[in-house]
Amino acid sequence: MRQLVTPTILEVGKYYTNDQIHYALDVANLGGIRPKLNSQKELDFVVLITSTEADKDAIRNPYADRIEEDILTYTGAGLKGEQHISGVNKRLLEQIDKPIPILGFIKEDTNKYKFIGFLYLLRHYEDYQLDHEGSMRKVLVFEFKIISEIPSLKIGEFTDPFTPIFNKIKENTFEGDTSIAKEAAETETIDAHEVERLRDVEKMKLKFMTVDPYRFEVVVSNLISHVGFSDVRVTKKSGDDGVDVNATLRNPVSINLQYSFQVKRWKHSVGRNEVANLRGSMGLNTQGVIISTSHFTASAIREAGSEYKTPINLIGINELHHIIGETSFPVERYVL
Repeated sequence: MRQLVTPTILEVGKYYTNDQIHYALDVANLGGIRPKLNSQKELDFVVLITSTEADKDAIRNPYADRIEEDILTYTGAGLKGEQHISGVNKRLLEQIDKPIPILGFIKEDTNKYKFIGFLYLLRHYEDYQLDHEGSMRKVLVFEFKIISEIPSLKIGEFTDPFTPIFNKIKENTFEGDTSIAKEAAETETIDAHEVERLRDVEKMKLKFMTVDPYRFEVVVSNLISHVGFSDVRVTKKSGDDGVDVNATLRNPVSINLQYSFQVKRWKHSVGRNEVANLRGSMGLNTQGVIISTSHFTASAIREAGSEYKTPINLIGINELHHIIGETSFPVERYVL
């Protein structure tokens, strides 16, 4: 029998077994959210395990966890039925007010868990998703910033190295960065018609998430042409300065209007920085639009409509679904 080697440190990028995580960190051996309580029965730290999948497998992942650059979008605990802010889900929210370390692991293979670093909770919100049986349900979505540039961590001594990271991020967080503009999940109950609409939105989103990011820009450029723009041009894959598509809107009684579009095939929310960056990349007398497969933070919406600045139009997944339906855009032709 192979003897278990219990680690004394955690290193970013290194792999650990489930038993090593269980015994070394003294947490449960099952579940994606594993709290560790101290002797006073207070939360000491949390182990969070995700099993993100490749783009081509996204439709088969009912939890729809996803890492995009340094952001992890994580659906809360509970595979069936509606999720609530209770139990282990509620434990994650304790980090809002206190520097509770959250340790992130990715399950990449059978009994292979890669440590990815500290997780800082940027925001959480309610949304709707399809479960593994195709039923629509309300879920909790958590968006974390992954802090991977950290030294090796001695087991059990996580608070001291995490606290300055926590304080620095919190100090640099804009008002409104921690919340999104509620759309689908803002009501307690929904009727059958709304359930069908939400199911269609989710199915469309899942299809978009399986498309290569550059290919998705091409899909959106076809939609832009379809709704009446001309001279639609997709920028190069690199060196686009934050602009993905340029187009012209012609009107017989006014000057032609130039538009710059930014396309975000993202699972996580679009924030204030993306709005400000697009505005800074736009030419003189150019209008801006961000089209996203996700939502927008409250600070992004505030920045988009800032007084004395060029307004930026924001189109999230629900409005995108509406536009595609209202204009009869043949999305299947371009996505398949």
